[in-house]
Amino acid sequence: MLDPLNRILKAQSVYGRSPANWHDGELALGRNLYPILPEDGLDRQPVQRGGHGLVADLRLDNRTELAGLLGVTRNRLAELSDAALLFECLLKWRDDAADRLVGEFAFAWWDQAERRLLLGRDILGHRPLYFHRGNGFIAFASMPSGLHALADIPNGFDAEFVAESLALLPRFDRRTHFRGIERVQPAHLLSIEPGNLRSWRYWNPSGPAHKAADPRESEEELRRLVDLAVGAHLRGADKIASTHLSAGLDSTIVTSSAAVQFSPNRILAMTAVPAAEFSGAVPAGVIGDEGPLARTVAERYPNVEQLFVESSGGSPLEALDREHFYHQQPIFNIDNAVWSRAMNRLAHERGAKVMLTGTFGNLTATYTGLEYLGWLLRHGRVGKALALARSLARNGIPPRTILAQLFGPFLPHGAWAAAAKLRGWVLDLRGYTAVSPAEIRRVRNVARSCGYDLTFRPYSDPFRLRLDVFAEIDVGNYVKGTLAEWGVSLRDPLADRRVIDFCLATPVQEFVRDGVPRSLARRAFADRLPPAVRDNPIRGYQAADWYVALRRDEGSLREEVETIARCTAAAAAMDLEWIRQAANSLPDDGWARNDVVMRYRYGLLRAVSVGHFMRKVAGTN
Repeated sequence: MLDPLNRILKAQSVYGRSPANWHDGELALGRNLYPILPEDGLDRQPVQRGGHGLVADLRLDNRTELAGLLGVTRNRLAELSDAALLFECLLKWRDDAADRLVGEFAFAWWDQAERRLLLGRDILGHRPLYFHRGNGFIAFASMPSGLHALADIPNGFDAEFVAESLALLPRFDRRTHFRGIERVQPAHLLSIEPGNLRSWRYWNPSGPAHKAADPRESEEELRRLVDLAVGAHLRGADKIASTHLSAGLDSTIVTSSAAVQFSPNRILAMTAVPAAEFSGAVPAGVIGDEGPLARTVAERYPNVEQLFVESSGGSPLEALDREHFYHQQPIFNIDNAVWSRAMNRLAHERGAKVMLTGTFGNLTATYTGLEYLGWLLRHGRVGKALALARSLARNGIPPRTILAQLFGPFLPHGAWAAAAKLRGWVLDLRGYTAVSPAEIRRVRNVARSCGYDLTFRPYSDPFRLRLDVFAEIDVGNYVKGTLAEWGVSLRDPLADRRVIDFCLATPVQEFVRDGVPRSLARRAFADRLPPAVRDNPIRGYQAADWYVALRRDEGSLREEVETIARCTAAAAAMDLEWIRQAANSLPDDGWARNDVVMRYRYGLLRAVSVGHFMRKVAGTN
């Protein structure tokens, strides 16, 4: 029994040192530990007692709260690793334990008396967990490579799933890019007993109250929770931490909170900028260079050192092999991966083990609230909807955006599609994906059956919009791969469960009070941010010079495309001729046009990343 377990652990050794195992004759458990947290020195997994066993990959951010509920003293808590604390939670609350946890986790809990295995993941899937149902056995591992270490589990990709992911369909179920390998879905528990497998969602937040809230109380609570989350996410950072710092509200809020709480320790704030000599076109209405605005935030805090990272400084193709090795799934934004890799490298070189981001802020603390327009109209509150629309217009929101949010959810499909095309949107899958012609009809049918709108019609329910997006997210492979490759723990305080739950429960009008999108965040953190950042209505455009690297590496691009074309299995999911034609027809100009951005930045680069993944899995060199 230990032999296959040890093969699984060895295959995942890049993700953690110090392997340990245990078995009871029926089940074997093991783990590799990558120590980051202060309590990791106390980790003695697998944890076992009284016929129960546990392995977990985790960081618990509400240790003190859990200890109080369990009756664990402060001195005793200081002797417990996060895994040992989770063991006590599962022993006391069993299946209800997961809903009490704040942090990132993937765990396997064994109850010998019931012959029952319980697998679980955190609400956004920051820690990965996969499993395989074989002939007479169940195997599970953090990453697919652990399962592929077993001879009974074939290594091959699922062409249908790959086609759906290439078309950016949400991940609705347990399928993965690999045949025969399933995932435990984020925010889910999965119970395996003899002859029975059951999965259910344990996190089911309630909708917001639509009655008026006390604005000051909402501001104070958001600020308190964000600071609480940032402080918890700095755990294990030692004397230096790093952040992503753009000109946007989310990253500036996180960086300023970290600077205040981490002082006098240092914050390395990293800002992606185009090359100094770049003078090319960028889409209208965006900030192509976020460096100057981001600098106004960094200069406010003496313990913040700002580092500028040129977004076109490397090739989007150069790290495809490394990305495949560490992340074990396609990276869909390899243009942005250039600057994110550079930031991770800088953090590693400067000794920062923690990197704070604000990736999910748009769904939580810095949510715009614009879907409130459609909600008001849907509930017959026409006067209030029009009054809000006028306020938004006075505050500089483009009329086309206001009209789309007001009427888009209710237009007939054909009318909405026509209006979107007039705005220059590319709605045809053929315009922005390389899905094979044989798969396009099936992909459209899958989207229709799941209620997914390929024309990206606005929502009229702000709560449902955010809940649907949360359900689609699974960042585990990327977070785990980044830690393995760079020794950098990616953490997003704005994805902290306490922040998410509060923002989902807050009346939506607070986010767009007085016709100001993101109003709640702007008010809550007004004193920490320069007015130029706090009141800025224009969004940043990441990697504005993305096409510079693409043109520079045109030869390597075509070589990679031809290598993908030799992988005959890839043709089941991808239109290889579409990819070849795009690679051989890079335009000389027009890079700011929406149709060009969709075809090359999203369509071609994503196709190359997915094609590279498939040829690596298929064994084509």
